[in-house]
Amino acid sequence: MSTASLPGLEEAGLAEEKTPVVILGAGGYAAVVQEILAQRPDVIVLGCTDKALGLSERSLDRHVSLHILGDDDILPQLAEEHPGLHAILALGPDLMDVRARLIRTLDLQGIPPITAVHPRAIIAQTVKLGDGSVVGAGAIVNAGTEIGRHCVLNLDASIDHDARLGTNVYVGQGARVSSYVELGDNVVVEMGASINSRVVVGQGARVTGGAFVNTDVPDHAVVVGVPARVVRYLDI
Repeated sequence: MSTASLPGLEEAGLAEEKTPVVILGAGGYAAVVQEILAQRPDVIVLGCTDKALGLSERSLDRHVSLHILGDDDILPQLAEEHPGLHAILALGPDLMDVRARLIRTLDLQGIPPITAVHPRAIIAQTVKLGDGSVVGAGAIVNAGTEIGRHCVLNLDASIDHDARLGTNVYVGQGARVSSYVELGDNVVVEMGASINSRVVVGQGARVTGGAFVNTDVPDHAVVVGVPARVVRYLDI
């Protein structure tokens, strides 16, 4: 399938001067990412990839529609047809394994990630924000913090100073991560959870919604409650 005449490319004018972007995922969060990227004059979104094929379009409502290019196997073709292609993940916390797999795929295929930061997010000048990360409206990241590649800071999430987030970390709506916290790769901090200062959360762990964490969390552990306690371990 050729994408040379995708809707909107001709109307975009000097489209060849813009960075072509494919969104990996085609659900509601993909629409959020698309709208953030739409505010960047240097970017043109080609469309989305989606494993749930069978519909040529997935309409979110009567005003928003995502152009589905194919499944993830189309990435090499897109890279060939659109020199300078970049990609961004738009998959939620229930698909962390898929996110990790797609990150490896992008790295192997040499498709660089692009970052999406909502204009209403606040990021200190000394923050190191990894490529491919998405920062939603109202999110705050304070001085000296390092955010890894392909992370998500959702609506109104806050990361205090000198925290460290690994690769593919998901911080949900309204979650609070205090100073000097360390979050390993593939960690999920669900909506409304709080992590106290200097806590270390091991890779692949999940902090459930509303939990308050004031002690270190082992790798792949699921913690719940106030104070948070380990209730089980995720299969790896």
